[in-house]
Amino acid sequence: MAARYAMLVDLRRCVGCTSCQVTCKMENGAPVGGFRTRVEFANVGAYPDAKRHFLPLFCNHCETVPCVKRCPVPNATYRADDGTVKVDRELCIGCGVCIDNCPFGARYFQPYIPIKNDPKPYYKAVPELKNKPIASLRVVDKCDWCADRRVQGEEPACARNCFGKAIVFGDTNDPTSRISQLLGKEKTRFVNDGAGTKARVFYIARDEAVFDAADAPVNPEA
Repeated sequence: MAARYAMLVDLRRCVGCTSCQVTCKMENGAPVGGFRTRVEFANVGAYPDAKRHFLPLFCNHCETVPCVKRCPVPNATYRADDGTVKVDRELCIGCGVCIDNCPFGARYFQPYIPIKNDPKPYYKAVPELKNKPIASLRVVDKCDWCADRRVQGEEPACARNCFGKAIVFGDTNDPTSRISQLLGKEKTRFVNDGAGTKARVFYIARDEAVFDAADAPVNPEA
């Protein structure tokens, strides 16, 4: 059976070290202001009942994919057979429609990578591109669960370098995988309840108030 990947974040183990965020930036060359992985913090309450919540956020690699459905360029952003959602930099025209339609704010423009595909055939679908110089357009970037590492048989950098082993990545079609076993016995939920997209990033939380207190887009606007 073909692999079908997912990620699980055990918030009982997360200590807010931001190793996943830092490692991701180093591994994938995310620019200043752009994040494939981000850890949100939220302080709630007051002494002596103060709490700090941590919430690592990623692209959710949804099964019902609004970014794919709204993209004007066929296969520029697509869902692979292994369950991951990817961006084809050869086809992306830098219109940002997928960014606007991601309910988790998981996408951003990669300022150092210009588009290669000619956007002119898609002006009818995205008329605002007509007013932008083609040389200024940049491809969209997002978490791809470290596709380059997975080709080499390695897990994503965030999971590999999580000190608390809070991030679990694996094949849910393999009943012996750690992620399958955890999903089978633990209560899990999604950020923003998955926004109805059948997200592939699951969370275990001791205190579910974390989702109300620390829930935020991966790349909030300044």
